Amino acid sequence: MCEVFLHFVWVNMSSNTFRGTNNNLLTKYPAASLRELLLLSFPLVLSAISASLLGICDRYFLSHYSLEAWKACSIASNLCFFYQMTLIMFAVAAQAFIGHFQGANKQRLIGPLAWQMIYFSLFSMVITYPLSLVTELYLNGTEIQAPATFYFRALSLANFLFPLGATLAAFYIGRGKTRVILLVNLLIQVINIGLDYLLIFGIEGWFAPMGIKGAAIASIAAQSLLCFILFLMFLQKKYIPLFRTDLRKFNRSLLWEVLKTGIPRALGRAFGVGSWIIASYLMIQRGGDYLLIHTFGVSLFLILTFMQEGMGQALVTVCSHILGAKLDNVFRKLIKSSLLFHAITMVILAIPLLFMQEALINFFIKDKLSPTSIALLKDTCFWIWILCFTNGINRIGVSFMTASRDTLFYARWCSIPLITRCIPVFLGIGYLGWSPTMFFVIDGLNGFGLGVIFISRFLKDPFRRINRSSLRFPEEMIPEQALTTD
Repeated sequence: MCEVFLHFVWVNMSSNTFRGTNNNLLTKYPAASLRELLLLSFPLVLSAISASLLGICDRYFLSHYSLEAWKACSIASNLCFFYQMTLIMFAVAAQAFIGHFQGANKQRLIGPLAWQMIYFSLFSMVITYPLSLVTELYLNGTEIQAPATFYFRALSLANFLFPLGATLAAFYIGRGKTRVILLVNLLIQVINIGLDYLLIFGIEGWFAPMGIKGAAIASIAAQSLLCFILFLMFLQKKYIPLFRTDLRKFNRSLLWEVLKTGIPRALGRAFGVGSWIIASYLMIQRGGDYLLIHTFGVSLFLILTFMQEGMGQALVTVCSHILGAKLDNVFRKLIKSSLLFHAITMVILAIPLLFMQEALINFFIKDKLSPTSIALLKDTCFWIWILCFTNGINRIGVSFMTASRDTLFYARWCSIPLITRCIPVFLGIGYLGWSPTMFFVIDGLNGFGLGVIFISRFLKDPFRRINRSSLRFPEEMIPEQALTTD
């Protein structure tokens, strides 16, 4: 029913927009139009909803198992997120190139590129696992140190699965084939939720409740299954003639071209997430209402940003395809389409965050709280809505930076929050006694400022930095005979 309704809306929207002259279009709708963005975003949004549903169930189950387990999972997830997202940025960079290859009719480069990123994902553990043993010091001295440390160590052992899953998904998303990812994600999330419930609460007469240990096992099992299914699909023979997925040889030059684009992007993401983790350290160490507000706010934010995440993924694909297809005069229209999409999401998110605050609080927290704690939790709902708005603007800007490969500029500016986010938190909350909700205010201002800077940068001259005559991945990197279908 939902798909039928959205199709009706798209068909009846005004079609008085530019269609482009390139026949290799992503969809049947006008290039950069809201209809095209909606069509590509919809399956990705549903995939993100399934991930959000997992987040809801995961944290809901743990909050009802014990508040300690809920807080421990939330805090340990901060560190896990740092490593996962830093590596996933390389897969996102590969997705941008796949979108370009699709638009430029160079599909036979897609398979070899995907294989290089698979190798990269597997060998990433050589760096990330030793680093994780050092960064777990972040959890020392907290009131939830023991369970949080176990959860973080368990996820660190399986960290390579997250860039691997993102790489295999990029093979489809970069070509606009988002429904495949939707269906696989739905299956995996159903399995994950079932495992979560069984392992966290146990089965009487079979095995005892495992709490946060069960949540960690369920997450690793589900991500492993996701990678296994996507990898089997990637190996299908039907992809060999067009995408040359049979070219598995390690190609150092080809991999390095991806890394050169991805490293600044990954560093930028690491700066952004890292500054957020450093700033949140004070909230965690202070415990009490500060830790409660941090856990509740982060849980809400991760659960409710599914529409923005889906839009951001689709925006990278659309923008990369436009660059490859040389549809140079539709970028401003794409900005307008993405802003309109974001406005719609904010209206939808206002319903739970502004008008259902008590229901959200009661959903996660069953323990009796003081009036002061309840008031802070309600304020948190409002500021998370504002944070969702600023995050959407940031997500639009980051998507354009990714597609245009303006990664050095991105990395430089993402280092700024090490000052503009951390110092206000440490001074305001640490010494001036600010409310714990001010953490999200400071976070939102940083995200919004960066988003505006990135969008402005892109609109000035996206093509000066692209320089199509020197685009990466020339076909000479792969022997011509190897790219010829037998």
